[in-house]
Amino acid sequence: MTRRRLGVIGWPIAHSLSPAMHGAALAALGLDWEYLALAVPPEQLAEALRTATDEGTLGWNVTIPHKEAALALCRPDEQAARVGAVNTLCFDGSGPPRGLNTDLHGFRMLLAETGVVAEGARVALLGAGGAARAVAIALLDLGAAPTVVTRSPRRMRLPGLPDLPHLPWDPDALAALLQAVDLLVDATPRGLDPGAPALDLAPLPDHATVIDLVVRRTTPLTDAAHARGLRAATGTAMLLHQGARSLEAWTARPAPLDAMRRALDAAM
Repeated sequence: MTRRRLGVIGWPIAHSLSPAMHGAALAALGLDWEYLALAVPPEQLAEALRTATDEGTLGWNVTIPHKEAALALCRPDEQAARVGAVNTLCFDGSGPPRGLNTDLHGFRMLLAETGVVAEGARVALLGAGGAARAVAIALLDLGAAPTVVTRSPRRMRLPGLPDLPHLPWDPDALAALLQAVDLLVDATPRGLDPGAPALDLAPLPDHATVIDLVVRRTTPLTDAAHARGLRAATGTAMLLHQGARSLEAWTARPAPLDAMRRALDAAM
């Protein structure tokens, strides 16, 4: 009998802590399943999805750079369609996999655990990829006002919504924006690159909160925020809660949050 298999796909993927977290969850649930990290180049994504069912795969998490591309290769639910990105795939053997977006829930829980009140907040959102799209929708749903900052001219277009305010990644424009925000969210992979240029947090108001979605105990951005006396958090709680929702979709059982949190903490 083929062993049931779950996994996370991305490019690169070696840094992912999802295998440690989900491995602990499966053990806590008494399920003899495996959860693998799968390096899938962008040009191989469609083929990987086509062959996954034949290999006994039940589900995948989806991370950089595949979240938006996977949308066209699955049957997205309402949340995924709203965001325009998928971070969870469910293979049921009946054609393309179902696509979910549990990042929305994960980011809402991250805000709650960090103590951020989003209603009425002015937000600088760095990045326009799949994670940034989920963050933007969650912020809009909670009554916040995000401005998207990107290095490319690419704008964030969300289905059924007008374009969000957009600024280029220009030092002067960014400094002016940061003077007037309550929350800064970095939804780029900058925190994984030790050579990434530092972001000047001096313009931020003293009450501002800084969130770096990279999953690490700390990042250069959160270290800089703490040095300034600002509240700051990484994306660990977001990974935990989006992963729990994914696991519940695959197993139809409540996720063992405590076991998952302990495993994440130990893996960092």
